[in-house]
Amino acid sequence: MFCINDERQPEGAELVIGEEYIIEREFINQLDQRVFIVAGINNQGTTRLGMRWYGYRADRFSEIDPVFSLNRAEEKKESELELC
Repeated sequence: MFCINDERQPEGAELVIGEEYIIEREFINQLDQRVFIVAGINNQGTTRLGMRWYGYRADRFSEIDPVFSLNRAEEKKESELELC
């Protein structure tokens, strides 16, 4: 899975946008959010408001490489321009 959103992470979070991660486990947390436990990085901590967090929200990830997708979209656009 690729990280597509590394903004506004809680303290201790280590996600980096564009990086590929291995998901070890998936579950639904107390806030009914789909959450991933990610291999090789910190998966817990405390928010700025003092609440404990465990795992990363699934909406921060995509199965598609964002850089590859962007390059494919640009290639398609260039091909269309050449046809005109």
